[in-house]
Amino acid sequence: MRPTSPPRRVSPEKEVPKPEYKRVKIGLEGGGCPMGTVPIRRTTKDDLIRAKLYSEMHASKINPLTDDQPGKHFAVAQTIANIDYDGVGAMLSVWNLPVQAPQYTSGRVKIKNGAESLEAGWTVNPGLYGGDNRTRMYIYTNAGQAHCFNTPCGFIQASADIPVDMVLEPVSRYGEIPYGITLSIYQDTINLSWYLYYDDNRTEVGWWPSQIFTNLGSTATGAEWGGEVFSPPNVPSPGMGSGHRIKLDTNYDAFCAQANIVVNNTITKPPRDLEQFSNNFNFHITNKGDVGGDPGYLILYGGVSGAIGN
Repeated sequence: MRPTSPPRRVSPEKEVPKPEYKRVKIGLEGGGCPMGTVPIRRTTKDDLIRAKLYSEMHASKINPLTDDQPGKHFAVAQTIANIDYDGVGAMLSVWNLPVQAPQYTSGRVKIKNGAESLEAGWTVNPGLYGGDNRTRMYIYTNAGQAHCFNTPCGFIQASADIPVDMVLEPVSRYGEIPYGITLSIYQDTINLSWYLYYDDNRTEVGWWPSQIFTNLGSTATGAEWGGEVFSPPNVPSPGMGSGHRIKLDTNYDAFCAQANIVVNNTITKPPRDLEQFSNNFNFHITNKGDVGGDPGYLILYGGVSGAIGN
């Protein structure tokens, strides 16, 4: 379903150079599925069990890693203004870090309203993918009582050659020009459905019908950019982002560049006063704000492995 009211982009006052990064190869080999069809992953019973387990882990509240309540660690920048948001987006550098199931590490953008939220980004999550440690694109849906990775609980695939869980290759290497993907989640202000777009040309990947939501069925009240990791108690967590402490250099740090929000159906830069939040000293977030040109609005995040629960 094509959006009926795609957001407008404010034209820059002058042309600016593109950021120094390389694009991740995207799309299925051979041009994707035949016209009128979309890619659907073949699923086994074990796949469904893993998907349910990891979806429930991901849906847990923000908690430190403890024996009685294992959880996640975050380093995010988030909006604080009490206004309606019609979308969120960024160009995310893509990384691959050592991870052992049931751990995961991710970088993403997020749009939310109350307990409901939508995420899109990259992840290394071998438990979800049967031991596969490659970096993948992912989405996460938290809608009412339903929460899941990728497509089982409401997302409708539209693209014939960009599945939401596709492998992302190549990935960034520490100290070199990074590889990145551009992802955006925008709401159609007429039909109120949410759409996932890929790249600067806003290639539609698919959409979430407004009917599956309670809060997000009307609007969003917040947006986020950054990273998160998960590890069970007493197991050192994986790294976040590039797996290193922030050096304030996009060849070394994981980042969300060209960060944007949609307000009144117009794509714009986030406000400078984003709240920066990290719930573990291993992981860091730095909001550089609008650094000019492109990368434009820049948010850096990441950190070393080793956070351990009680």
